[in-house]
Amino acid sequence: MSGIHETAVIGANCTLPSSVTVGEGCVLGDGVVLHENVVLYPGTRVGDHTEIFDNTVIGRPPRSAGNLVHKLQDTFQPVVIGSSCVIGCGVVLYAESVLGDHVLIGDGAKIRENATLEDYALVAMNCTLNHHVTMGKGSKVMDLSHLTARTNIEDGVFIGALVASANDNAMRLKGQEVGAAVSIHLETGVKVGSGAILLPGVQVGADAIVGAGAVVTRDVSAGIRVMGMPAKEK
Repeated sequence: MSGIHETAVIGANCTLPSSVTVGEGCVLGDGVVLHENVVLYPGTRVGDHTEIFDNTVIGRPPRSAGNLVHKLQDTFQPVVIGSSCVIGCGVVLYAESVLGDHVLIGDGAKIRENATLEDYALVAMNCTLNHHVTMGKGSKVMDLSHLTARTNIEDGVFIGALVASANDNAMRLKGQEVGAAVSIHLETGVKVGSGAILLPGVQVGADAIVGAGAVVTRDVSAGIRVMGMPAKEK
């Protein structure tokens, strides 16, 4: 049911249409704009002058139907969103995620739990970020890209459209979670061209360039350019 819970704290000059749902204990700063059918799960905090567009859900808790490899936490902290952010239509931002200031999330993006997006990060339209993804300041992930679980992106990284990543070479249907050992790490200033594929555990050094369509199967040293399938220095 839509409505604003009696315990919610609403700042000055906010815009809240009657169709929104603002859950128990939510806190909205000054000048926040929520568009039609926005849902804020309990405890969500939204900074000053942030705008959230139609049909977006903030704070959705993850659930398992008994077929996940990743073991879910028992409890999750509410989402925290900084000031002057823009979150597009139809976005789903899961629980225990933290957004800095001036973060932009495009229409249709889906971001799983425990995400951290620092100031000025950008996630473009219809991207998907699995659980525990971090993005440093000013980093960008362009349209229709997928970041696998526990991907770590440092400051000023650019990831082109349609980039894919993976963290399980065995492609297991069940068993123990792969964990952080095969997480992908992109250091400061890395650029990844459109359509590239990053395979489990690769580390890409600072200011390296991954060419469009490259398949990265091993670590890339700082400052070099790699291209091809598999990716090699050019």
